[in-house]
Amino acid sequence: MVVIQRGMLERLESDAISRMLDDLSRADLGDPRRIARAQLVVERLAAKPDASLPDALVTDAELEGAYRLFNNENVTFEHLIDAHAQGTAERARDAGLVLAIHDTTQCMFRHADPEEVGYLNTGKPGFPLHLTLLVDTREWRRPLGLTHAELLPRSKPPGRGKTRRRPSSHTTAKDPHKEFLRWQRGIDITAARLAGFGPAIIHIADRESDSYALMATCLAQKTRFIFRARNNRNAVQDGVSIPIRDLIDGAAVVLEREVPLSRRLGARQPITRRVHPPRESRVARLCFSTTKVAFRRPNIVGAHMPKTIHVNVLHVFEVGAPEGQAPVDWLLYTTEPLNTTAQIEAVVDYYRCRWQIEELNKALKTGCVVQERRLESLDALTTMLALSLPIAVELLALRTLARADASSPALGVLGKQQLAALRHISHRPLPKNPTVQDALWCIAGLGGHIKNNGQPGWQVLQRGMEKFVTFAAGWCAREAAADL
Repeated sequence: MVVIQRGMLERLESDAISRMLDDLSRADLGDPRRIARAQLVVERLAAKPDASLPDALVTDAELEGAYRLFNNENVTFEHLIDAHAQGTAERARDAGLVLAIHDTTQCMFRHADPEEVGYLNTGKPGFPLHLTLLVDTREWRRPLGLTHAELLPRSKPPGRGKTRRRPSSHTTAKDPHKEFLRWQRGIDITAARLAGFGPAIIHIADRESDSYALMATCLAQKTRFIFRARNNRNAVQDGVSIPIRDLIDGAAVVLEREVPLSRRLGARQPITRRVHPPRESRVARLCFSTTKVAFRRPNIVGAHMPKTIHVNVLHVFEVGAPEGQAPVDWLLYTTEPLNTTAQIEAVVDYYRCRWQIEELNKALKTGCVVQERRLESLDALTTMLALSLPIAVELLALRTLARADASSPALGVLGKQQLAALRHISHRPLPKNPTVQDALWCIAGLGGHIKNNGQPGWQVLQRGMEKFVTFAAGWCAREAAADL
């Protein structure tokens, strides 16, 4: 609970903004005035993440300076992300074990010219953005920041010839034009970022990472991973090839658990909606079975890869799912041992942390409204994106804190005056001896949260925290003046 208390106090004392400004101080922008301008823009946007630029920036001079910053050729996406990633590595120094969660999201800019910003698979203007989020495994799974962010603009619309990626400082000698190598680039860059800082790393990725070459490379590098399977690839058993699904379906159930599942709206696009359908919140009865398998190198994989690889496999599946609801069914490939109940539970718990990067994408697009920023050039849009990503990480941290086990007394987190301020401003009753969770629900109520909607989301928590911090500061100042 100490970590939870410290995390909430950091936000009440505005240390989140201080962290972002400190990260920016490391940026190589060629002129300290550009760093100061970038820090001002971030400070203004952090106070009002979903406001328009004219509303967030206080004066016309600040707005004009921001536009000049976005279009300055010395201020690049790579420079800004590099500065943030250095700060992320510093924050991971004492973590012991961290999760590096990888994902690709689609950034669409309806107002932009696709010839300038690139094409999505739908033909709409925009580009894929590949991210690696670092998460602390201690206590409440605090997101520490990004270690890697990569733009993947496509210069041609789908179906009109081979697409080409724009040059990037994060490409590799293997094949800089091959998008799939983004997974390996994210892993390699994260390892390089954290070298010398001490923490062990487990890499987490969803179905798109299901690749023989990727797993083989990770095994050769002694890189730890938990990847979710997409393909029903053939395993080798007693010299005979057998689909992994058939093999794992015959394995004994070694563990059963009841796990709460949160409500999910589901993906918007029909293709991804089949993979991520909507669901209602429920308590799911999950079964776990394990095995260790050898996979044979597919014909499409180059001969430089090993002929076979050995990985541990964990199958997580739901029994008795409600009618009309897709049951949970995860097939996970991992380097982690699966010999004991504790080891199995740890792998599942680590993989469940993957939801954080999905929430980060929502924080970026909805909380920070980056897709609504009416900037025309690719350079301006990506500079805005790089300045918004650390803000999205802090919004995510607040959401993650709210979902933690916060049953300890609120007095360990808030002072008596702050609790008195919360009791006064909140329309929700605060118990005589409130817990951290009680306080967070009252703060969520200030942001417009409705109890019937379940756990508060990051967006309402951010709005509520903004109102509470402002009110509590005035309340405490008044009390201090009264004591003089």
